[in-house]
Amino acid sequence: MKKHAHITAFYLETLLLIIVFIGIILVLTRVSGICRSMSTDAELLSNAVCLAQNAAEAVSASDSPDTLAALLDEGGNVHASGSGVEALYEKNMTPDQDGDAPLRVLITWEPSPEDSRFIRSAISVYSRNRDRPVYELATAVYLEGVSP
Repeated sequence: MKKHAHITAFYLETLLLIIVFIGIILVLTRVSGICRSMSTDAELLSNAVCLAQNAAEAVSASDSPDTLAALLDEGGNVHASGSGVEALYEKNMTPDQDGDAPLRVLITWEPSPEDSRFIRSAISVYSRNRDRPVYELATAVYLEGVSP
């Protein structure tokens, strides 16, 4: 009779260890999935910051929205509108010419009412999967060679 109790205890302990092991595997799988999601978000944010920085440098080197569009254009990925520029990029930050881009950079060109040589620019980077911008940057440039 005592031998039967030891075997039952062994099976119960083994079953308990298997349940704990499965629980640990499930927790680690969930943590791994969360880390992957955070890594994807971090990559998107890094790319958005880099694109916004490039756009800000192009704004500082420009004297008009047309010049800005010409500086950012890499084979048809830029579309100029009335008071700004839209540039389209792939996920790896290469230019997208077909128009179905995962990343869209919108750049405004707004002369100050007091002095038309002072240009304010808002740069927003949008992802195709999100309604709000991934990253926003405000910058300004003073055009020295342009008369008021």
